[in-house]
Amino acid sequence: MTKQLVVNGLGDGGSAVAGHLRWIHGLLDSLSLPAERRDMLRSRLRAVEARAADPELRVAVFGEASSGKSTLLNAFLQRRLLPSSARVTTHTTTVLRYRDDAEGLVVRTADDAVLTWPSGAFAQWAGLRHASRPDDLEDALERVLTTELAEQVRGLEVLSPVRMLGEGTTVLDTPGFSVSNRGHRELAVAAARQADLALVVVPAVAAMSMTLVDFLNGPLLDHHDRCAFVLTKVDLLDDDERPEVVEVVENRLKDLGIGDPVLLPCAPGEALKQITTPGAGGPDADGHLPRFREVEARIAGLAAEKRQSAIAATVLGLLSELLAAVEESAESQRAALSRTERGLAALSLPDFPGFLDAWARRTADRAGNELTHAASVRTPAASRAKLDTQVVAAVAGDKIGNMVEATGNVSRIVRLHLRKEAERAVRTAADRAGELLKSGADELARDFTTEYSALAGLVGEVWAAPVAPPVAANDLPAPDLSGVDQTLTAIGTQLTASDNWRTGGGAMAGALAGSMIAPGIGTVIGGALGALIGKRGPDAAREQFLQRARPIIAAAHEEIGTLVSATLLGIRAGVTDSIAALREQYDDEWGAEIARLTAANDRQRGELAAGIAALEKAAATARRRREQVAVLRGAAARTVPDLEE
Repeated sequence: MTKQLVVNGLGDGGSAVAGHLRWIHGLLDSLSLPAERRDMLRSRLRAVEARAADPELRVAVFGEASSGKSTLLNAFLQRRLLPSSARVTTHTTTVLRYRDDAEGLVVRTADDAVLTWPSGAFAQWAGLRHASRPDDLEDALERVLTTELAEQVRGLEVLSPVRMLGEGTTVLDTPGFSVSNRGHRELAVAAARQADLALVVVPAVAAMSMTLVDFLNGPLLDHHDRCAFVLTKVDLLDDDERPEVVEVVENRLKDLGIGDPVLLPCAPGEALKQITTPGAGGPDADGHLPRFREVEARIAGLAAEKRQSAIAATVLGLLSELLAAVEESAESQRAALSRTERGLAALSLPDFPGFLDAWARRTADRAGNELTHAASVRTPAASRAKLDTQVVAAVAGDKIGNMVEATGNVSRIVRLHLRKEAERAVRTAADRAGELLKSGADELARDFTTEYSALAGLVGEVWAAPVAPPVAANDLPAPDLSGVDQTLTAIGTQLTASDNWRTGGGAMAGALAGSMIAPGIGTVIGGALGALIGKRGPDAAREQFLQRARPIIAAAHEEIGTLVSATLLGIRAGVTDSIAALREQYDDEWGAEIARLTAANDRQRGELAAGIAALEKAAATARRRREQVAVLRGAAARTVPDLEE
């Protein structure tokens, strides 16, 4: 037993339409769709509900410009009310609805204002002289449909006391579609989605154009079982041509897959003449008016016969489109969530302590390698050559004859030079260590920001990146060079005590003088001078002095190099401490935050997985339901379907 689908609402709670709509309602409440997409689906859902609750049969009239569509509708209305579609410029479909008390117009403008005719507000908007004269309806429609006012119209209803095509029927007058006027074609396509039955106007003098065929195979493809074809302007054909044209059109419609087309030839123009001008052309000239009345009755009969199945097909078609939109939305959102999930999965970060430990190791290794290299570098050859030149100059000529002065000069030169070299080496290493620390701090801030701000972004938080803490060379311990003097003194004392240098009172006097001027290295050089004075000439003494002093100076270089290496070990320890302090600072400041973000990331990945699974299920269910609706839609072409779930 069949059931009514929509005459008095959605029908009982067991109808398939009601079941699908309930499911969509629940789905939109449960899915986390973007607000704009969810609002769009809710709007379309309300439209389907409204259409399912509307018992009116909607008959849309389609045709190309100059096909005779306006003339056909005027014949149904029994008056020349609608202007020719060739002159219509409005961007809306005209709705023709029955009202038993009086005729009227309802216009909705682009700014959502609603104007009714007759009224003073409508007359003022339309620029009419009179607001309520009955014969002004044609003028009002003329202005609304064919003048610059048409640009402002977004909805138009014509209310008429003439019951068109049977009780409870609303007629949709679409602008004549054509390939040249895209806006009019879009209106016709939109009307096709809302139409229960379609009247397709085919002019006999230019039947079945490519534009019409394209429209039948496109927007009206799902309406083939709900179409009636009105062959107009047959009065322009010779009597012997009419059967041939009817046969050609009928065969062409069958070629398009319309098995048993309802083809109704008539001459609405001639019929309208006889309706509006009784006696024109003689009583029922050529039988056009009776034939038109037969066509009108046949269409009304089709409307009554197919009312429930046609409305069911429309509702099911709209429901199918809604389910397709739900499926597409679910798939689109699933794809978006999957991209986010892949982004989170690609973010394979180490745990925060591990991240900090890795940085500390890298930075410490880099600094250690550079400081180790610095410790292994001895005094440059150019520096040694410069010192030798200065020493030779200090004992040049007769200077070696003045033991005290020469000894003092050589001692001072060696001491100052070696101390300066030691300070330079230590300071250079300390400055480089500071640069490495600063570079390491910058690297830590940069890597930390890159890795963990990405984590914050993926869990939907705005996160301020940390600023690298200031680290400078003066944060390191000052180089301790106090051992330089002690080392030089120790070298001089050791060498002076050697039997090789104890050569008599002259040696002792020289050593004493040297130690008074400068400890250590001065004592050694003083002893060397004392051993030589008075025994040889200046040249020989100078040569012997230099031969014996140079190894001592070289030994001092090596000894100072060892001291510098020891000092650099202290610098390295300071660098290690600074790295540890910086690591501790990051751990204290960001450890808890990173743990929170990591937990949020884990939660979000879990939520994403659940959301993706829900959307996949929703899309699959929408697809399955759409297939069910397609079956019902096919059944609606034959009879009113039983829509029990």
